[in-house]
Amino acid sequence: MTNEKKEIEKRIVGAAKAILKKGDRVRCSKCPGTERTFTFEEWDGEWMVSKSGICDFHPINITKINGRPINQFK
Repeated sequence: MTNEKKEIEKRIVGAAKAILKKGDRVRCSKCPGTERTFTFEEWDGEWMVSKSGICDFHPINITKINGRPINQFK
């Protein structure tokens, strides 16, 4: 990964951490590229953890928070 991409990812993670609160409904793509909606619970490093304990969501893939489209991360 290039330094530029690392900086972009770091900015996106920081923005998501500033915005997301426990209980927010997040729509995001997850491996293998399918979109999922989950209830945000907490952070595990730069990964978002769902209320059910799944820790496979990255902020770079967020498309909506609480039903509102998110464009500021792109």
